[in-house]
Amino acid sequence: MIDEPYAEVPELGMNRLLLVVTGSAYAWSTPYWLELLRLHCPELEVRVVLTRSAERFVTPQAIAARVGGAVSCDVWPDDEATARHVEWAEWAEAILVYPATMHFMARLALGLADSPALLAAQCTRAPVALAPALPPGALEGAAVQRHWTALAARPNVVLVPPVPGRSLTTGREDAWVPPPLPEALRLIVERRAEAVAATPEQPGPDAEFGTGLLRTSVHDLPTGGHRWHREPGPLAPTPFQPAGGEAYRLLRGIGELGDARLAMGTAEGPARRYDVRGDVSAAHLLLRQGPAAELAKHLHDLGRLLRAVHDLEPPAGPRTGPSRGLARLGDWLTGRAASPRAACAQGQVRRSLGEARWAQVLAWHSQTVADPDTALAHGAAGLGSLIVDRDTGGIDLLVGEDVCGSPWYVDLGWVVGELVELQWQVGGDKGAWQSLTDALFEGYGRDLGQRWKQIAALRILLHVHDIAAYLEDFDRGFDHYCDFLRFLIDL
Repeated sequence: MIDEPYAEVPELGMNRLLLVVTGSAYAWSTPYWLELLRLHCPELEVRVVLTRSAERFVTPQAIAARVGGAVSCDVWPDDEATARHVEWAEWAEAILVYPATMHFMARLALGLADSPALLAAQCTRAPVALAPALPPGALEGAAVQRHWTALAARPNVVLVPPVPGRSLTTGREDAWVPPPLPEALRLIVERRAEAVAATPEQPGPDAEFGTGLLRTSVHDLPTGGHRWHREPGPLAPTPFQPAGGEAYRLLRGIGELGDARLAMGTAEGPARRYDVRGDVSAAHLLLRQGPAAELAKHLHDLGRLLRAVHDLEPPAGPRTGPSRGLARLGDWLTGRAASPRAACAQGQVRRSLGEARWAQVLAWHSQTVADPDTALAHGAAGLGSLIVDRDTGGIDLLVGEDVCGSPWYVDLGWVVGELVELQWQVGGDKGAWQSLTDALFEGYGRDLGQRWKQIAALRILLHVHDIAAYLEDFDRGFDHYCDFLRFLIDL
């Protein structure tokens, strides 16, 4: 019976593990750990893949005796009818490479897929954990540092920190070996928990949510109110705007407009911290309860805040802009998307809209970016940044992450685009939705005229890009968006 304290296996919460064993001398420990899993996790089905080099240190027979024969070699068989990499990628709830040689780690980081196990690891959405086994000097080397950084940026990759171990060559404790396998499993369990965590139905203390573009957490403050912490997600193409300079001094001068105020936030490294009154955004309320009458006041106050921002005299100096959102959208529309999934979505939407409509969208974007009549702008005005205090009815508009020079109608149109999209998705009384748009225009003191559909279409197209690029689990396609965009562009 294996009862070492360090060998305690965590509650896994999964039933299928693909274990890849590569050619490190530490592979000798594999039968030991498989025996441990069989004793402590009898319900766990383990399939083992041995690389050719791993077979120098552990035999397939020693493995098969402990996993019921589920052992494969990491090569492409000539006579196999099925693609084993596809089967593994779809079957595994997690992939653990234990031990992971420096060579395997480098190939994965570089995007290579020259073996079934590598291709499965490149294609799966399940957590892929690597427990490196490194020779003396490798941990501090430039190659490992570069590959570690690249892998750490992948949302589903778990890097298991190695521990000092004895080198079979030098006889000294100057190598780096994997920690006990249960420790690697514990990190997988934590990453799986992060992946399945969804936006809470009702935000409350310590709520956390977000995408690859933006991560947000909400915490109660002991003195009352709430702290919103926002930071760029792991896939964000550009950082937040720096929190300083003349633009921020001007914005702070606006102060409070009755129950409405700008929340400038405080920079915390790449992130931003906002101490505000509310714990819920207007976007959340609209998704949960539709266009409730009390939201009209919040939209009216949002219009007042945006007008106050736009009425400021822009700071002297070179024109800034476009906003991060418009720049991201421009790259996508013109075929320069950084995300492969977003590029595929662009192709789908373009084919569905047709070349005439696509040319119209490109023209709207170009005209907006090139418009010389700019104001100091919020840069990403939206219902997710409009924070509502449900006790008092006051609002705080989170501002500062995207401040730029932009035509006045972009901020206003961004909000209208979100309202239009929400009405289409949520449904409900059309008059109630229109009352929210009317309240926004009334608070601002001006409407968008015929520009509303142009900016709304651009906003919805940016949302399509962001869903494709930053929502890992979205796989429903965009046909429904294409139908709606055709209707909107043809109005």
